[in-house]
Amino acid sequence: MTQFLIFIDNLLGHFFKKIKFSTSIKTQELGVFRIFYGALLLFYFLPSWSYLIDVPPGLFRPQILSFANLTNNYLPDLVFISADILAIILILCITIGFFSRFSLILMFIVSSIMYSYSFSFGKIDHYTNLFLFTYPVLAFTNCGTLYAIRKDKKISTNTQNRSLAIMGIMIAFGFLTGGLAKLLWIDFNSNTSGFFNWFYEGYFNSQQVKSVSQYVFKIPNHWFEIVDYIIPIFEITGFIFLLKSKKFWVFYLVVASAFHLLNHFILNLNFALNVLSYGIFFIPTVLAYLFKKYDFKSFKLLFLLICFVYSIIRIVLTILNIHFFNFHDYGSHVIFEFIINTLLWLSTITCGIFILKRKIN
Repeated sequence: MTQFLIFIDNLLGHFFKKIKFSTSIKTQELGVFRIFYGALLLFYFLPSWSYLIDVPPGLFRPQILSFANLTNNYLPDLVFISADILAIILILCITIGFFSRFSLILMFIVSSIMYSYSFSFGKIDHYTNLFLFTYPVLAFTNCGTLYAIRKDKKISTNTQNRSLAIMGIMIAFGFLTGGLAKLLWIDFNSNTSGFFNWFYEGYFNSQQVKSVSQYVFKIPNHWFEIVDYIIPIFEITGFIFLLKSKKFWVFYLVVASAFHLLNHFILNLNFALNVLSYGIFFIPTVLAYLFKKYDFKSFKLLFLLICFVYSIIRIVLTILNIHFFNFHDYGSHVIFEFIINTLLWLSTITCGIFILKRKIN
């Protein structure tokens, strides 16, 4: 029995070592990515919970295993407003590099608590749950030790690689769980379709832009039977690519990004926030390349000024309860959001292709 346990331990250690190699990112690249990550959060993906003030408390049905269930009641309006303001301040600190590690950890705690209230009305956004873990993952890297106003204390490279490896495992596991559920699509029956089970709900119920989804009805059904086989197989094979090599892992994430772009166009499913989850493994390399090739130092003060001014404006608007754009804010911003999300996915795919064409260490 002891020998068997030792064998299992060595095997898992070998697998984890391969995963750490596939997901490792240089510290300099992570430092540049932290700025991109924070800026995209601040100017586009800024989390907000103050909208819950206008939701009827009677709809509040927290899950049993939820922080929201501990309060036994709806929170006062001031708590939601304060959480929004705190999120703006913390994301600003992440962007400019002011106590980045502390801000990332605190942002994870605040978001985990507040999203438990957002998810107490019958719907859970699983892409948000995946993104939430990017906060602690980046916190346990050295992304805050470079290009920062107040640099964080350096941690070991091994700790950084472990943190990134855990993020890779969560992404692969997320795809695996989604793919296992879709194995039912492989029924060798052209009269049923898992794809259309997705499509009809998004097409007829979604408020998003229809884009090319209206042309789906003109495509022969046998093509969607093939899609029913490809999607589950792709999703359950994430760990194979993760264990193979860094290049295979980047390739998998690029294909996943293309898959999400198609979802965005055809199924009206918005997963743009995953850009910051998948992008950790290849966007930093491209950003560091651009940062080295072009001189952005002259824009440093301007960038800081824009971040500070925008943060102050958002805080004032939050206090005055004046509505402004928020990600996934259905209404007059739907077309704007559709365009930005499309550009984000296209940029992510382009970054991935750029990395694949270069030699990956």
